[in-house]
Amino acid sequence: MKHIIYITLFFISALSFGQDTGAIHGNLLDFESNNEPLILAKVVLKETGAQVLSDDKGFFKFDNLENGEYTLVSSFVGYNTKETKITIASDAALVKVILEPSTLSLEDLMATMASADNSASASNN
Repeated sequence: MKHIIYITLFFISALSFGQDTGAIHGNLLDFESNNEPLILAKVVLKETGAQVLSDDKGFFKFDNLENGEYTLVSSFVGYNTKETKITIASDAALVKVILEPSTLSLEDLMATMASADNSASASNN
């Protein structure tokens, strides 16, 4: 009877380790500064809502993901947000995400400031 219990436990543990799980690892880099790492940039998995911040080397990591397709949403203050599609088919997916600084023209800035001034004037009246 003991042998049957041990064999059953062995197969249960073997099946639990055999489940397909993967990971997404990667780096967030700055386009304008020769691919220097972006520190404390936010990366979100759109499908799960999980989010992490990149470390001092721009590295981020999501573990224990089931095989399938995911969308990474990478953002950093002053940079354009970027969505990247990733497919996990085996152990891990390694990705390099390069963010570009957002551009704001002088005309856009003046229009924004003018509308803020108009809003402030209207609320004071």
